[in-house]
Amino acid sequence: MLKNPLVINFLYVFAIGLNIVLLRYFSLQVDALNNNGIRFSVGGMLLFAFVWFKYRADFTKLTANPRLIIIGLSMGIMMCGNMYFWLKGAALTNAVTASISGVLAMPFGILIAGVIFQDERQKLKNGYFWIGSLLTIAGALGFVWYGKQIEIGDYFLLGSGYLLLSILIRNTQNLLVKFVKQQINVATLSFMTSLTAGFSSLIFSHQTGQLNQLSHISPVLLVSLALVGIYAIAVGMVLTFHIIQKQGIITYQVLELLLPISTAFVAYLLLGETISIEQLFFASVVIIGAGMALGLFKNK
Repeated sequence: MLKNPLVINFLYVFAIGLNIVLLRYFSLQVDALNNNGIRFSVGGMLLFAFVWFKYRADFTKLTANPRLIIIGLSMGIMMCGNMYFWLKGAALTNAVTASISGVLAMPFGILIAGVIFQDERQKLKNGYFWIGSLLTIAGALGFVWYGKQIEIGDYFLLGSGYLLLSILIRNTQNLLVKFVKQQINVATLSFMTSLTAGFSSLIFSHQTGQLNQLSHISPVLLVSLALVGIYAIAVGMVLTFHIIQKQGIITYQVLELLLPISTAFVAYLLLGETISIEQLFFASVVIIGAGMALGLFKNK
């Protein structure tokens, strides 16, 4: 069942929606560098153990091809910057605003992917893709607008700037994931990226004097952050890399447009936030548009 792309995509959308809500909560409790350091380090070490027992042959590939190691380390540094800016942006705005960063990322990601990769360029020749993408973008923006959850405060513009930097880094990282397709398992690539991002975050935290904050955090909060880190690595990195390599960057960008809906749905279940009739309408527009863009409806 998990080999079915539709099941994978459905799982990704709602798993990331939950992840955004969790990260938003912890971004208010723990400094961004310490947050990333704990989550990525714990998740990366667990993933390393998994790769050691499941895909040990990949370590031979790494020693035979140092370029893969360089790519993994580079992605880790970019992930460190990406999540730092994302958490800072989420802390200064809100979870739904952070989730629509995927809407803003879509045009840039599609343009670069179409220029570089032949298989991605083929998707852009389908008129249904463009109609579906426009419907999805319009529906996602309408969904957020009628949710009345964007409150422009004193630091909203600064937070939006952080989210924009996160978008630029994330799209560059996606290109590297696509480049190493079929060369190494996504779990192996993920553990290198995660450990590099985690250790880099802790080093920067020490340099900026923020590392001492960890000694004042309750053990329950630290354990919770570590568990969220394991979850985030599984769905936010391994699953993301899998979709990019198996289905392409453009498909991944379309799925990102569904995140405001899944985020609001999770917030409705966990936080009791309401969903208006207008939002339900725009949610249906997003679903129809995403279905067209992903090719679920045949051309007639």
